Amino acid sequence: MAKEAFYTAVDIGTSKVVTVVARVGSEGELKVLGTGIAPSQGMQKGCIENIEEVKEAVRGSIEEAQRYVGKGYKPGAYAVVSGSHIYSTNIKDVMEHPTDLGSITSGDMHRFMQSSFPTPGEGEEVLHIIPIGYSVDGLAGVRNPVGLHANQVELEAHVTVGDAIVLKNTVNAVESNKMPVNSLVLQSLASAEATLTADERELGVVLVDIGSGTTDVTVFRYGSPWYSTVLPVGGSQLTRDLAVAERIPFYVAEDAKIKRGNVLPELVDDEEEVILSGGQGQQQKLVRRSHLCEPLSARMYEILQMIVQRMSQAGLSRLPDGGIVFTGGSAEIAGLEELTEKVLGGPVRIAYPTGVSGLPTQLRKPGFSAAVGTLLWGIKHQGEGRTYRAPQGSTRGYKSLLSIFKRSRDKVAP
Repeated sequence: MAKEAFYTAVDIGTSKVVTVVARVGSEGELKVLGTGIAPSQGMQKGCIENIEEVKEAVRGSIEEAQRYVGKGYKPGAYAVVSGSHIYSTNIKDVMEHPTDLGSITSGDMHRFMQSSFPTPGEGEEVLHIIPIGYSVDGLAGVRNPVGLHANQVELEAHVTVGDAIVLKNTVNAVESNKMPVNSLVLQSLASAEATLTADERELGVVLVDIGSGTTDVTVFRYGSPWYSTVLPVGGSQLTRDLAVAERIPFYVAEDAKIKRGNVLPELVDDEEEVILSGGQGQQQKLVRRSHLCEPLSARMYEILQMIVQRMSQAGLSRLPDGGIVFTGGSAEIAGLEELTEKVLGGPVRIAYPTGVSGLPTQLRKPGFSAAVGTLLWGIKHQGEGRTYRAPQGSTRGYKSLLSIFKRSRDKVAP
């Protein structure tokens, strides 16, 4: 009987820290053993601004998740990262096969990937190198060249890069709580694991994770990520706009946004009224619900326009056939599907995490897609180690790749 394996996901968001511990049993089933949710402190738009506050929030989340784990558990986490310091590029490299007769082995491809690891700019770290596709002796669109006979293999890969200091602060916040970090995972890639269907990936889709402090976007083409970016705006900005517009405390605005907000005001009754608390010592106020929704609509429209701009950078003039899929805690706001259809057209879907049988009810919400997806990512990429650290050893191809890397920063080949 195969030994059971444990996986831990830690998602440090702007509003909450989520830790999920799961076990893969002997039959391959994934079972969630513990969940810890703690209010987040010390985070701003995906970046840590007070390390001690973040450490404390992570500690509370991890301890709660481990409460019922039991014996045999070995610490080791996959941690979610976000922030506007993260950007992506696509690279190409060529491997000349050493022999005309032998077939390509998995060892050949492993060494090829290692040597193709690009050197980022000063103060930056590579998060992921994800193969998009291969060309074998001029034949494009090859998904897996292992086992084929070839003289030349060309690799195209999607690379995500982040600020080294910001990433190391995330690692420090987790590892200070006696939880080694196996790997860092970009939030949109993690969420994609728990939300996207195989058909959506193949048709092409825009995955948008709207969190509290950031909005993470990844464009998929032919089954693979093609473009990734992070917008420095999220659900908390909508709340702040409403608080300023109505001159109410932030917590009152947050409650009103969740319970009565709608990002398409025309969907609500123009005569309907909402009572808003004025906070301590302040009188309540009565406002029309449609008026309350106006600042929310304006900000969400701006976010959609930012997404359109990033789609253009990815070489898209319109939504791909798979449409756009929203997830993240702020994706549940009323009217988002309708507003998006009005602005962008095409298929629109609000996604909830899937892929884990028996998922606890509290995790079946868009706000937990990244945490659940990180578990699935960990299973798929187990044994790869810390993917954000450049490997040691061979440097073949670094100079040519570095020139490609610098030229293609902030843009993607059409």
